[in-house]
Amino acid sequence: MKEGFIKLASNELKIIRIEHGDLQEDLARKSKVATSTISKYEVGTPNMRLSKIAQILKPYKIDLYIFFERVLAKTQEK
Repeated sequence: MKEGFIKLASNELKIIRIEHGDLQEDLARKSKVATSTISKYEVGTPNMRLSKIAQILKPYKIDLYIFFERVLAKTQEK
């Protein structure tokens, strides 16, 4: 279950970035998070930190509650 949730969260980060028309490099610049970290989070590193997810989402004005609501909605689809 944990791995499945991490994969859904990773995919959602990528979807949000693409919805905003950004490359990983663009988001890295906007969020002040290294491109390598964004890449790892989008692939599904098991060491994701809430504070880092929040920092990545900040340029899009999406808080953690909304983000995880979107992720949980994906679990309902399956």
